[in-house]
Amino acid sequence: MPPAGIVLRRALIVWGAGHLALGDRRGWLLLIAQPIAIASLLLVALQLIDGTRWLLIFPPLVALLVIWLGQALHARQRAIELGGVPGGELQVVMFLPLVVVVLTLFWLFGGRHGSPPATLQTYIEAWMAGRPEEALLLYASPPAADELAAEWSAQGVAIAQLIGRSRAMYGSASGLDPERPFDSLRFRQVDGDDPPAGDRSGYVGELVRSQRVETTVLGFIPTAGQQTVVVQPLLTIWLRLDRQPSAVALPLGQLESRAWLVESVGWSTTPE
Repeated sequence: MPPAGIVLRRALIVWGAGHLALGDRRGWLLLIAQPIAIASLLLVALQLIDGTRWLLIFPPLVALLVIWLGQALHARQRAIELGGVPGGELQVVMFLPLVVVVLTLFWLFGGRHGSPPATLQTYIEAWMAGRPEEALLLYASPPAADELAAEWSAQGVAIAQLIGRSRAMYGSASGLDPERPFDSLRFRQVDGDDPPAGDRSGYVGELVRSQRVETTVLGFIPTAGQQTVVVQPLLTIWLRLDRQPSAVALPLGQLESRAWLVESVGWSTTPE
């Protein structure tokens, strides 16, 4: 009879390996179930991870991890009952980093387009990095890559010029810097609903500056602070909840997934 620690180690690597080491034929069922369970979860995750239904992946993911650990602990317990040398408890601790990594990746990458702010943030990050090919994946009806790159370039020049003129007017204390235009842009939701009530959500990008404000504490102690002041609205970005095409093709049908995609990007007020 193999020691319980060896049985536990085998079962943590491959489902059913611990049971098979004990002569338990149920291990064959676990051995077959492991790749099927992992593949099924991956197929579901590939279709839903980016959209609004990404949280549906969480229960089966937790169930997979619980079954993984549970069958290993069951094999260890059976080994002890059959006369195997006890031990191997610390190997369970070695399994915990895998659980932490899997759950962390799920929360980091899940729902990237599942809400208007998430899609907007991804779009702005792609714009700041100059990666139109990534931004095109966020459009409901994507334009040509060179057309989007040219539009970004024209908008960037116009915004930088406006920031330069505003800096000359308000001074360096305003925080306006033509070399870092995105630091002076603030986006707010047009309708004010979060989450939005319908299938469309709009955001306005405003040019903002810092302004010194003098006040008093307790009515007589002078103090000063900074507040953000809107210079003028610049951009309006509309997003809509749309059906998201599946990343994989399944012969038995697709799971419906919806995501927030960019509908249009335009000037709110053309910079002068």
